[in-house]
Amino acid sequence: MYGRAAVPGALCSIAVKSVPPALAAHLRGRLGYHGGVCRVDLCLKPAGGPLALVEVLPAGSVLTLLLSRGAKEVWVAPGPKVARLLAEELGREALLLGEVEGFPPEGFHGRLALMDLERVTVEGRKAVLVAPILNGSLLPGEEEVYLVNLRNAKAALKALRPLRGLTLRPAGAPEPLLSALVATGFLQKRLFPETPTTLTTALLKAFPDPQEALFQSPEGQALHRQGRTEELAWASLIGVDPVVPRLAGMRFFPKRDFGLTQDRYAQRFVAWNA
Repeated sequence: MYGRAAVPGALCSIAVKSVPPALAAHLRGRLGYHGGVCRVDLCLKPAGGPLALVEVLPAGSVLTLLLSRGAKEVWVAPGPKVARLLAEELGREALLLGEVEGFPPEGFHGRLALMDLERVTVEGRKAVLVAPILNGSLLPGEEEVYLVNLRNAKAALKALRPLRGLTLRPAGAPEPLLSALVATGFLQKRLFPETPTTLTTALLKAFPDPQEALFQSPEGQALHRQGRTEELAWASLIGVDPVVPRLAGMRFFPKRDFGLTQDRYAQRFVAWNA
C-alpha cells in the first residue's frame, strides 16, 4: 500500500510505503520542509552540508552494531557482485553479509541479522554489507554523512546537536522506508523541538511505539514472514549502541572495468563520535 503526499518546497511528491491513504491525504499539500535550522530531505536532493542518513531496517542497525562491537570499517555495497569484489580486496579480514529472501548468498558469511551477529567474531574485521537501499540513499559528492537509527539514537543526538545546516534524510528517498521516516521523526523532534509539524513528526504521532512502526513497515513485514519478528525488537531498542558511523570514503566501480551493467559506488563507514 502506498500513500502519496506533496512536499512543499521540495519540488516533488513522495510515495511512502504503507502510509495509510487517509493520513497521506491529510498531509498532502500541508506538510514537508519548513526552512530554518533543519531540513528533512524526502526527495534525494544533494545535501549542502552535514547529512544524517537514517535507516533502521534492513541494514542500518546491523552496520551500527558491527562498529560498536569493534569492526574496523563497514562497506555498503549495492549488490553481491560489488560486495564480492570488495571482499577479495580486503582478504582474510573481510566479513561478507547479505541476504536474498532471508538466506545469505553463496560464499557469504551470514545474513543482515542483529541476532546472528551474537555468534560472529566481529572485532578487527572489515565488514561488507549488501544493502542496495542504503547504498542508493547517498549521492556522489556528499562527504559529511552520519548514519543514524534507533539503536544509536542517544549517541547520534549528542553528536549531531552542534552541527549547523544539518539535513535529515530517511533511507529509500524519494520512496522512503516507513521505518526510516518514523525514526527520522523521532530524531527531528528531539533535535529541533520547535520545528512545525512535518511528515516525519506526523508519522511519529501515528506510530508512537517504534517497535509497532517497524512491524507495520514492509521491511518489518518481510522479517515477520520469515519468522524473524524478534529482530524487530532488537532494532527498536533505543540508545543501546554508543557509536555513530561516519562516511569515510567512497569507491567507484566503472562498469567496463568490472563487468557490471552500470557504474556502481560502494561507501565505507567507520566509527565516529563527537
